[in-house]
Order: sequence, then C-alpha cells, then structure tokens
Amino acid sequence: MDASNIVTAPPKGEETLSDSIASLRDASRKLVREWGFLRSVFAESPLSPAAVHCLIEIGDVPDALPRSSSRLSVELRVLPTELARILSELAASGCIAVDHERLSETPGDVAYKLTAKGIQTLNAINAYAENQVSRALAAVPAGTASDITAAFRLYTTALERARAVPTPESSPSLPLQQTPARNVTIAPGYTPTLISSAVQMHMSYYHTRIGWGREFETGLSSMLSDIVSRLGNPFNQAWAAVESLPLPSGNPTQKIIGTIFIDGQIPGKEGTAQLRAFIVDEGARGLGLGRKLVGAAMGFVRERRFKECRLTTMRSLGAARKLYEGYGFVEVREERKVIWGVEVGEMEYVWRRDV
Repeated sequence: MDASNIVTAPPKGEETLSDSIASLRDASRKLVREWGFLRSVFAESPLSPAAVHCLIEIGDVPDALPRSSSRLSVELRVLPTELARILSELAASGCIAVDHERLSETPGDVAYKLTAKGIQTLNAINAYAENQVSRALAAVPAGTASDITAAFRLYTTALERARAVPTPESSPSLPLQQTPARNVTIAPGYTPTLISSAVQMHMSYYHTRIGWGREFETGLSSMLSDIVSRLGNPFNQAWAAVESLPLPSGNPTQKIIGTIFIDGQIPGKEGTAQLRAFIVDEGARGLGLGRKLVGAAMGFVRERRFKECRLTTMRSLGAARKLYEGYGFVEVREERKVIWGVEVGEMEYVWRRDV
C-alpha cells in the first residue's frame, strides 16, 4: 500500500480547520439567537438591534472624539444611507439629539449625544445585558469565566484583523457611491397596493414604538381608502415612491417605499388642505425620498391655490418636523390626547399662503 494515500486522522481531542470553522459557525448562530438579534426589537427596549448598537456607541464607548455620523459609519461598519435610517429611529424615539457643543472633525458632519431618555434607555439596556451575562456565567463550571472572556476577545480580535478596518483618519466615512443605485420614481395618483403599502409601513414603524395596533390599522385603512376613493376630485392627490426591483427573470417588479396624501376636501374648511400619511420605508431613509414626497405635495398645494395646509405629528419625529419646517410649516398647537387607544403628545403644524 502506498503510504502517501493514507489519510491520517487528527489526534483525539484535536479538530481540523474544517471542524473548527463548522463549530464556530454553529456557536455564532446560536449566540445570535440567544442574544435576540433576530427579533424586531432588542434587549427588551423598543429599539431595533442596529439602533441599540448605535446607542451604545454614542453613549457608552469611552472616546474623546465626538460621535459624529462619519465616525459612527466607520465604527458600526454601515453605509451612510443605512446609518441615516438608524439615527432617524433613535431621533424619533427621543434617545439622541444633535450635539451642538462638540464639533466633528469633518466639516459639515454632525455629532450626536444622548438625551435624558437616551441615557435612561441605555442604562436599562446595560442592566439587561449584565443580567444576561451574569446568568450565563453562573451556569458554567467554576473558574472558567476568564477563559470564556479570553476566547471571546481572541476571536473578535481575529475577526477584526481578518478584514481591512478603515480608520476614521484615513476613511472618515464610507463613500455613498458604494451604495447600489436604486431606481425610484415619485408617482402621482393611484398606484397598485398604495393603501396596503402605506398601512404596512405605518404599522411597522408605529406599532413597535408607540403600541398602536388594531384601532390604528383599521382607522388608517379607512381614512386612506376614503381619500383614494376621492382622487377624481382635482383637490385631492396621492404620491408614492415606487422602486423598480430587478428579478432573475429580467422583468422588474415594483415596490412602494414611501407615500404622502393631500386631502383637499375638509368639511367646513374651504381652501384648507390636510397633509396625511407621510412615511418612508425604514430601509429607504437617507435617499432624499422624504424631501421629494413633501416637495411634490406642497407643489400641488401651491398649484391648487390652497390658503393653508395642516398636518399633525409628534415631537419625537424630529426629522419629519424639521422637513415640514423647511417647507414653511409652523407649530400652532401641542397637547396630550388619546389617539388610536394610546395617549401621545400630538402637535399640529400649519402652512399658510403668502398673500
């Protein structure tokens, strides 16, 4: 027998590289499940896993440098468009605010800090995580905690070394051109699945953050159905941000990733329009679609010579409020009230035509 053809088995207790890869992958998958990364919210907070990690990076990482969007993009290994969605979620929840006292290293870059609510949320997340680790370590043999810690540090360091990590100095932000081009158009009028898409996006956003459920879904569906049924009237209009997605067959499919509605038939308020159901899908934020949708709606309001346009929003929706204010809306009222079965702080904004 040719000895060169004999496959030698590894010594008992030792693993081949292939065995190690399979074991580490299996352990990593189980960690992801146990830590809860597959859930829509994380660490018993109302935030997504990505938002939790960003919150920790802003408030819990010792660093003398400002936690700017460019640095966060590098540290979290996400593209600017994805980071914009994460920051929007944190701002909408009231957990972060712009840090005007600390300037970013990059001109035009924005630094962020935790609000009082953000600090409270982070403290709760840290308490949850520490409790989770404590319970896990209590279940391992005595004296092995330091071994587990050393193994984790060794593995994470190896993962970092296995890829080229850009430093904030050499790469302050991941270039936007790395994001694949997305074919999105703003379509006026009725688009198939307009109502269901708008409701789905609203439910996805507000159910986890506010708790709006059945009453909100049925009420919003009814309201939007009513507006869409009246689109034949020249004072009503709807717009959808429609993305064309390629399919393996070569025929693209279309998906609505943003909506906005203008209702120009407000009983007893001739000349007044109501802006309703403005939303952009969380995966499409940072692409400028919100500005395009509001711009289209306000162009319609001016074209139809409305005297004023009103909308309701919440203080926690800082990015949306800033967008409205950029188009001339001003706050006229804020009050606590029960909406869709949940008590929230409602704000009313109004835009008035210059005489």
